[in-house]
Amino acid sequence: MGALLLFNLTSCIGYKNATPEKIEELKNTSAIKANVEISDKWIQEQGQNQPAFSYAWMNELLTPELEALIKEGLAHNADIIISKEKLNQVELAMDIAGSSLYPSVNALANTGNNLVSGSHIGKLQLKANWELDLWGKNKSAEMASVSQYFSATFQQKMLEQSVAGMIAKAYYLNIAGQYQEQKISEYIRKTEDLKRILTVQNKVGTANALDLSNIESESILLSSYLEKIKNANSQSRRSLEMLCGKYPEGLIKVSAKFSALQQDIPTNFPLNVLEKRADIMAQQFQIESSFYEIQEAKAARLPAINISAAFGAAETNVEGISNLFSNPLIKVGGGLTTPIFNGGKLKKNVEVKTSQQKQAVEQYAKSVLLALNEVESALANLGSIDKQEVFQQRAISSLEKNIDLTKKQINVGSSNSFTLLQKQRDLVKREMNTIDLHLQQRIERINLYMALGANGLANF
Repeated sequence: MGALLLFNLTSCIGYKNATPEKIEELKNTSAIKANVEISDKWIQEQGQNQPAFSYAWMNELLTPELEALIKEGLAHNADIIISKEKLNQVELAMDIAGSSLYPSVNALANTGNNLVSGSHIGKLQLKANWELDLWGKNKSAEMASVSQYFSATFQQKMLEQSVAGMIAKAYYLNIAGQYQEQKISEYIRKTEDLKRILTVQNKVGTANALDLSNIESESILLSSYLEKIKNANSQSRRSLEMLCGKYPEGLIKVSAKFSALQQDIPTNFPLNVLEKRADIMAQQFQIESSFYEIQEAKAARLPAINISAAFGAAETNVEGISNLFSNPLIKVGGGLTTPIFNGGKLKKNVEVKTSQQKQAVEQYAKSVLLALNEVESALANLGSIDKQEVFQQRAISSLEKNIDLTKKQINVGSSNSFTLLQKQRDLVKREMNTIDLHLQQRIERINLYMALGANGLANF
């Protein structure tokens, strides 16, 4: 028995560690992965001559004001606070799973009376029981729980990164909203100027009532649209306040402006950056957990050996219970149990765990595929926005030259202020479109950053 105990303490028959090589082998069994060919833009092997991957193109978006908002959100966001409690529960469950590796000790005390004879007896015992983890069942259960904990930890990190990303998007949406509100107000002022000119022209007979009615209708609709934008901006501020854990009054102030984006987006990406994404790491630990769960299920089909010990005494005289241990009794024993017939439940459980492992492997592959899609979509959108911005700037430059020519024509009497105001209104429209492009450009950079794993975004 002593030799068996020593053997159990030093090793577990059938227990194996989920080494990186074994997990990689499991990943390679994915049917989803088999059909995915990685693009050349992904650097699969980081060579010595390759420079470190830079996030400078994202860092220039992180203003001190935004960093302060992200820090506040990570500390006070409701979803993060709730998720931390869930993570704490997973950690406690991990500790519970590990306790199965150690003996359990219980104290027993009872007394009984014989109503016929009038005799009574009191008992006091300490009982210990220990299931020898001969096949590694309990160790596998513990390691499965540990893997679940690390998976939950990365899920928590992913949530924090998502909240930080949403705060960054809401922040720039607020800035864009302020710009749009200013431009619409400017457009309304130009429209009012046109209205005054048409009013004068109507009085002198060079404009009709229909022209005046049309411009009045347009002015009313623009005022309604401005109110809609103001309300949208207020709701946007409320969203930012909610993300930061504030009361949603819609009063938060964002003072920054759109600064020029000078850093170019990289054309090549190291694949190991993507593999370290929080959600992908969480799925990897799910594979690791399933590896141990299969071991646990297989070990449950084998015989179990228990060692038990009891120390205590009994006394028929209750008044002498303090002398129970004057003549103590010690019992030590062992037992073996093995499943014989259970309707195939244990065998089916192994099959279920094996299927769950295959599901975890495919879920991992799907997460990688989704991550690749998010990166490609963000890159495609950024490329399209850059091209649109070039065309937009050409249109604005052309319209600005046209306005300058119109001003010169006014000076020589070949044009009028009405025409000038119409062209100035068109310029304001173009500038509003540019604001949308600048917002989309920043949103897509944030999307790309999130798709690559948001390294550092949630670490303020």
